[in-house]
Amino acid sequence: MWEVEHFRRWVFEEQGLRLSETENKVFSDAAQLLASKISELPRGFVHRDYQSRNLMVRPESQAQPLVWIDFQDAMSGPRAYDLVALLTDSYQVFERPFVLERLQDYLKATRGTVKEAELQELCYEFDLISVQRKLKDAGRFIFTDRVNHNPHFLRYVDLTIERALAALSQLEAEPKFKALALLIQQKLKELKELQQ
Repeated sequence: MWEVEHFRRWVFEEQGLRLSETENKVFSDAAQLLASKISELPRGFVHRDYQSRNLMVRPESQAQPLVWIDFQDAMSGPRAYDLVALLTDSYQVFERPFVLERLQDYLKATRGTVKEAELQELCYEFDLISVQRKLKDAGRFIFTDRVNHNPHFLRYVDLTIERALAALSQLEAEPKFKALALLIQQKLKELKELQQ
């Protein structure tokens, strides 16, 4: 919940947008549902920042050619978390068909086969976590600018929010997620008008 609230605070409120009571309820209801569904997912070890800038390839002569860095936040989390971090990386662009192929690769590697029901379940988990992760990232990028005076990540905010909205579009059968997507789109439009 804290990470999704980071989005509301830094993307909306700290940039001059106030949400009405109704809008706050839409946001809170969707955030609560998102947190509840993610907390129910099976858990295991996750790096939590498994993205392109934290993977290093060493010369082929090394016994371990791929190494992780920046793993101080590793903890127990949902199995799809690191898949989300890598495949919705704010610094790379991967189209949905490519992502679906990688999710199938994951199932082949962990289960030996790819059953349609398992793939659908993993896609659902992936989209839930994508919403949470990308909203958090967008808020964090603005926080980093405003609090740490480091504007470097601001250029990734729009793409990061687009990724959250794309994931929400996969979850729109749930009315609270559809309402959240509409709210975010409306508030971003208002924010652009405010900044002009």
